[in-house]
Amino acid sequence: MKSSYIVIPVHNRRTTTLNCLEHLSQSGDMQRYYIVVVDDGSTDGTADAIAANYPDVTVLAGTGDLWWTGAIALGMEYAAQQGAEFFIWLNDDCLPAVGTIAGLVEFMQRHPGAIAAPTCLTWEGSELVKHHNGANGRMSCVAQPGEIIEVDSMSGWCVGIPATVFAQIGPPDAWRFPHYSGDDTYIFRATKSGFKAYLIGSLEVTLVGGVHDLMGFERYFRPGLSAVDTFGALFWNKKSPYRLPTKFFYFIERRGPIVGAALFVSKLILWLMQWIKYQLRLWVQPHTAHI
Repeated sequence: MKSSYIVIPVHNRRTTTLNCLEHLSQSGDMQRYYIVVVDDGSTDGTADAIAANYPDVTVLAGTGDLWWTGAIALGMEYAAQQGAEFFIWLNDDCLPAVGTIAGLVEFMQRHPGAIAAPTCLTWEGSELVKHHNGANGRMSCVAQPGEIIEVDSMSGWCVGIPATVFAQIGPPDAWRFPHYSGDDTYIFRATKSGFKAYLIGSLEVTLVGGVHDLMGFERYFRPGLSAVDTFGALFWNKKSPYRLPTKFFYFIERRGPIVGAALFVSKLILWLMQWIKYQLRLWVQPHTAHI
């Protein structure tokens, strides 16, 4: 239905983005729904390629500092201005099976105010396996075929959100959660505001890019980087899953101000100890190499 908008945030993944759009075209979803690509400052010709190959796709330009959450927020705000009844978040490395988007829209139509997400599949070698994309508290969840599971938060790979959610709680918080946690904290805020969120086992999306797990501490420490460089990359860069402002607000959002602040402080101490350990190891290696 043309009152549904698929919002796709992209940045410098021209081939991946075009593959996603071609998949939506082949499945018929491009013909059924409005497609909004938020191109956050790509320099690889993404916007021009979309205009040349998919002229019906709306491309919104970002400055390069929207990141995931800001791009999603911009897309939702645009769609809301156009009268959207439903938003579909879709990462460009996620390919919905035929009927999945329609199934999400139909479910939301039959369950007013409900947020819905399909089962997410990812490749492990030559095998497709289900990957958790929802949670209840600290328990990760994945829906099996035929199951519909209620959750309190979701990953943002592919999610259907009714306009009533946007009208009540607004867009995702790009200031506190510019990249990581912008998806699950938004769904969490929605469920805490009285909306329901469900994983639907009969609907599927395949993550062709795989799951990007949290980057380990050790990968931030490379020869030639100063302590200031590693500290900034690990604890302040918006692309880091350990960005301190994001983690602080995450714990506050999930656990409340008192417990959340206490948990953040305990995690901060642990992370700083790890940073010191790896920083000392980085400093010792070039010195011992000459002994």
